[in-house]
Amino acid sequence: MLQTLFWIISIPIAAILLMFNIRRLLFLLAILPGRRPRKKISLLSETYLPEVLILVPCRDEATMIPEMCHSLSQLDYPPEKLQVVLIDDGSVDGTGQVMEQQVATRPGWHVLKFASNLGKARALNTALARFHFGEILYIFDADHRPNADAIRQAARYFYAPRVAAVTGFTKVSNPVASPSAFYSTVESYVNQLVTMLGKDRLGLAPALLGSNCAYPGEPLIVCGGFRDGALSEDSDLTVTFYRAGYRVRFMEDAISYQQVPQSLDGYLKQHIRWGRGLNDVARVHSLDLLHDHTLHLALRLELLLFTAGYLDRLALMSAVLLVGFSYLLGNTLITLLWIILFSLAMPLVQIVVLFCKERMNIAMWLRLPLVPVFFLLDIFAAIRSMLDTLLNQPRLWTKTQREEIP
Repeated sequence: MLQTLFWIISIPIAAILLMFNIRRLLFLLAILPGRRPRKKISLLSETYLPEVLILVPCRDEATMIPEMCHSLSQLDYPPEKLQVVLIDDGSVDGTGQVMEQQVATRPGWHVLKFASNLGKARALNTALARFHFGEILYIFDADHRPNADAIRQAARYFYAPRVAAVTGFTKVSNPVASPSAFYSTVESYVNQLVTMLGKDRLGLAPALLGSNCAYPGEPLIVCGGFRDGALSEDSDLTVTFYRAGYRVRFMEDAISYQQVPQSLDGYLKQHIRWGRGLNDVARVHSLDLLHDHTLHLALRLELLLFTAGYLDRLALMSAVLLVGFSYLLGNTLITLLWIILFSLAMPLVQIVVLFCKERMNIAMWLRLPLVPVFFLLDIFAAIRSMLDTLLNQPRLWTKTQREEIP
């Protein structure tokens, strides 16, 4: 009787694991050499450059502001076609004063200060309502360091038909600074150079990543801007755009650099926050996606899996427990065991293929044994974020832990 119950419970768990890992396999195949990339269709001439409004939302980022401003001042883009707004979202560390010093000698640069914290989404919406410059909105976080040609590269994507947003490639500036930094780097590169690039080539909704992102003005207005109170305003907006009939592109050649957390505590806080944000996106959008027949089936399924966030980690943990209990009862769920092994192998295959494709240095290869250890921490973060969601724990802002970028 108990064994039958285990078998029944295992069916949806096995289905979830198979969907997520077949998806991983499809994205991996899509990025292999020889696959034809999607064309960068542009309705603009190659010589036309649109006016761009850059927004930099910050909270307690005083140490990051000078180097960020230096990076923006080095952009290879006509100064008369750029305006920069530094947003101080209720900082208490002197961020606003540092901003004022930085903009004092830079024409077309502005500071927008809020006495109390509004949250990133509301701060961005307020800035958009006050500054009407530009055909394109470009967003960088304070810890990003864009390449000089980032916006010029991105301009080629901006006016493709029905494109509501584009998101660039964020490289990691401290990949081997610590075990946590290594694993965060691996996650980031797999997400961008396998999942996002694979989605882009297959036309399956690459997600916005919050920074190094650009938006033509009209789609953002049509979709109501950034959803106030969203922990993952980028993920929320990705789904909103597709439900409104728009699409998102991934820009592999618009590059910015960023640090990842170097401490274990910083890693866990960041991932718990991300998990909580995706859970909120699922709560807002998943039921509507199920009934939204304006989207073709493959796209709707992909958006549902995207909003499911870290559900595959929870399913994998449940599958391991079921197989363990069934073994103790003397009748192991063999099929589920094979699915578990497939689920563990697929991420490792993605990592190895990506390392080969990108010709990662020996320091990265030598740290591969850390992946299984941190994957367990990843599962813990997924469980914790789900519990926080179910218990409706307060949404507390936590600053990403990092060292100052030299």
